[in-house]
Amino acid sequence: MHSVPAETGAPSPRRLAWRRWVAVAAWLMLAPALLVLGLRLSGTAVGTPWVQLLALTPLFGFPAALAAACFLASRRAAGAWIAAATAAAFVALVAAPFAPAPAPRPEVLPASEGLSLRMMSLNARLGRADPRAIVDLIRREHVQLLVLQEYTPRLEAGLADAGIGELLPHVLSSPAGGAAGAGIYALFPLDEVSVPELDSMSFENLTASFTAIGPIGQETRISITNVHTYPPLPQAVPSWRRDIATLGRVNAGGGTRILAGDFNATYDHREFRDLLGSTPSAPLVDASARNWARLSPTWPREAPFSPGVVIDHVVTSADVSTCCQLTARVPGTDHAAVLATLHFD
Repeated sequence: MHSVPAETGAPSPRRLAWRRWVAVAAWLMLAPALLVLGLRLSGTAVGTPWVQLLALTPLFGFPAALAAACFLASRRAAGAWIAAATAAAFVALVAAPFAPAPAPRPEVLPASEGLSLRMMSLNARLGRADPRAIVDLIRREHVQLLVLQEYTPRLEAGLADAGIGELLPHVLSSPAGGAAGAGIYALFPLDEVSVPELDSMSFENLTASFTAIGPIGQETRISITNVHTYPPLPQAVPSWRRDIATLGRVNAGGGTRILAGDFNATYDHREFRDLLGSTPSAPLVDASARNWARLSPTWPREAPFSPGVVIDHVVTSADVSTCCQLTARVPGTDHAAVLATLHFD
């Protein structure tokens, strides 16, 4: 009988080499996640490519989690702890409240008691959105207020032919070719409001006011701004930053207010968070904070499984509460429609 040598338990050179390569791969996945996390937590104003990467902040939790698994497989405990903590930080950023609550927000009242408003915002992608699909969505969702960005004369005519006037008879519009146009449709009369500060913005940002009447006759005067900022393209980050800062001046006078549209910014951009708090006496609130809408990307939404980011928002004054926010795909545009029910005191 031959004796069998006792196993030493030491890994073979091949296994050691494999672990080293897995650890290298883990660091390559973790490094950009750590960098983006640092930028997000520091709130630093950055340029290209970091502005664009910050829009993807929630997605960086996935490579961080995968890096943690790779570190465990390669027996790198320190790396595993760092990667796991990084992944947990991204989860916390997604789960945390998306906007401050500096003032008490009203409770959502039953429709029979409180004043509510169903609204929708859509970037029509150079006017290519299907007008009949838009009108069908308005009818199905009982939309009372609609704001459209990239609103063209062709889209305006298509919506008229599709019967939008039967559902939302009041309109304030500034159609234009390309991405510059804007339109607001409502169930109630609209009064155009001149906001000279918005004249410097890259695209049309219409502002209107209206009186909403509740089921028991209560009235609320509301201001709506159709938002479209310049996108943070590599050569245009200063224009994007200037547009968002300009929006803060709209809220200087306070009052019940809605800013809805394509902000071309996510909650992970410091510029967007600064907008929400730009007027300390009249803070703004991202409606998605009450609806986990950050988990419903708004762009790009053409491909069925594209990850996407949330750059289209409904932002309100703090005296407005929100429920039932959702997104819907519309043929012809790469943006999702954003729908929300707003409740007023």
